[in-house]
Amino acid sequence: MKIIYKSISILLSIFLFVSCEKEIDFKGEITDPMVVVNSYITPDSILSAHVSESRFFLNDTATFKDISNADVSVWVNGAFKEKMTFIENGTYKGSYKPAIGETIKLIVKVPGKKDVSSEAIIEPKPDVLSLDTTGIWTGKSYNTMTVGHLNGTNYEYKLDTISTVTGHIINYKLKFNDIGNVKNYYRLVVITKENYMSINKVTNDTTIETRDNYSFNFTDIVSGNNSTNDPLSAIGGSSSDNIYNVFSDDLFNGKTYSLTFSTNEDVFNYAPGYDYVLSTPVEKTVYVYLQSITRDYYLYLLSRPVAVKGSDFFSEPVQVHNNIVGGIGILGSYTSGNVFKVELK
Repeated sequence: MKIIYKSISILLSIFLFVSCEKEIDFKGEITDPMVVVNSYITPDSILSAHVSESRFFLNDTATFKDISNADVSVWVNGAFKEKMTFIENGTYKGSYKPAIGETIKLIVKVPGKKDVSSEAIIEPKPDVLSLDTTGIWTGKSYNTMTVGHLNGTNYEYKLDTISTVTGHIINYKLKFNDIGNVKNYYRLVVITKENYMSINKVTNDTTIETRDNYSFNFTDIVSGNNSTNDPLSAIGGSSSDNIYNVFSDDLFNGKTYSLTFSTNEDVFNYAPGYDYVLSTPVEKTVYVYLQSITRDYYLYLLSRPVAVKGSDFFSEPVQVHNNIVGGIGILGSYTSGNVFKVELK
């Protein structure tokens, strides 16, 4: 009887929780839209910024209103450098390419709005020493599919093996020197360009399709991750919060460190008739590079995915890091190190 009472109690609690939904009119203050500025600056690339208006959180519109009449001025090390030109869709561009060590400040003036500003320093190039790779074959497995086979006038369905999968993982070690006596922040970027071949069964023509793959396994202790990262999965959820692969030098300040990560290079061998679902590219090129980023950019990339997807139903909302004085947004800086190119066939 105790079990029955407990079950009824649980069901009653669930019923009450679901049935007590009530619409409540918002009686708070609706503030005027604020100026939103987003800009990511790097050496050897001209400065650009996107300027828009914030929107009320209960607004049904999912888009932000772009601003086309802003005055965006660029200051370098405290001296005025230039004004950016409006291009389109809220985008402004200048002609100046910043250099390492310079402090870049943006001042944005919009008629009828409060002036906003922000500044960021151009970080030194990371001192990357080497990239080592090790391939590991992890054995074979099989892909199956329920397929209908015609038996007279009827279809019979059975489980077919459509391919064998030879497991292949490549482990990477990226060695670099960290600058001591200063707090440093980094972002690891791994982009795999994959070429897939398809054959037109009517004309027998062959075409090659190139795809960019941003997914890799960043399980180094500094990442705080235990799963695959992919920035394209920020919306919709991911088992990892650090999908932009950022980290600090807390564990290796002033030391040489070997960053570990891996990519999945499984090989699919399809049975005749099933090659239309081809999953193995004919060739791959993996590009690996490390970025030095500012603290503000680090905090922005760390907080954005958590704020977008949330953590659980009862958790407090997370605010995206903001460094725009008088407004909303981010002025971030990054400097890329040497690019390593790993070709796989």
